[in-house]
Amino acid sequence: MLPRLAPPLAAALPRVLRGICTAAPPPSKPPPEPLSPSELSTVSALLPRLLAAGHVPAAGRLLSAALLLPGSLERLSLPSLAANLASLPTLSAAFALLTALRHHPSRPSPLPLASPLLDSLLSQRRARDAASVLRWLCRPDSPRRPDADTYAAAVVGLCRLEDPRGALAALREMAADGVQASSELRETVRDAMMQDARIEEAWALEEAMRLPETGKVVELLDKLLLEWEP
Repeated sequence: MLPRLAPPLAAALPRVLRGICTAAPPPSKPPPEPLSPSELSTVSALLPRLLAAGHVPAAGRLLSAALLLPGSLERLSLPSLAANLASLPTLSAAFALLTALRHHPSRPSPLPLASPLLDSLLSQRRARDAASVLRWLCRPDSPRRPDADTYAAAVVGLCRLEDPRGALAALREMAADGVQASSELRETVRDAMMQDARIEEAWALEEAMRLPETGKVVELLDKLLLEWEP
């Protein structure tokens, strides 16, 4: 059951979501219809207000309820929500919402929220927080591991923030998933390692990344990360 909210917040909650949040529909009822554009706008506007008011669990339940309705994942303004989460001083609210997605019965992909969150954190030069979001996506119980674009954004962003070890950790997960690095990504990683005075390792890694299989990349990165000295 939803916690007691301030009247303006409670009034803004669409009736269809109030029903979903408080009780499961009987099996005989037809499938729920998608949210209307106005209801989607209301939910998208209400989520940041709940977070700002400290109602993080309620925000998680609202997001979960909205995602029970068809088409919500693609139509909610999740990039705006991600930017709002990135503006907060800690990632506790962000991980609360991502955890709500992880436990959601339909197992929706967290990437529509996590990928723009990662981008926003990198643009704010919060390398450690961005790396923690990527690690969350790579957990064994994650509903969806990063895609090629998310991996590339993480590797490039961490290289630009002069965190080559974090970039290599992201690259290692990328290679473990069998995702090939583009020529631009190979050059970015090579240049970042050279700036960190790891010349031989940079050339060896670039050569490995040119191979059609990624197994050698994983093997080499495991060795580099194990021997890495700050």
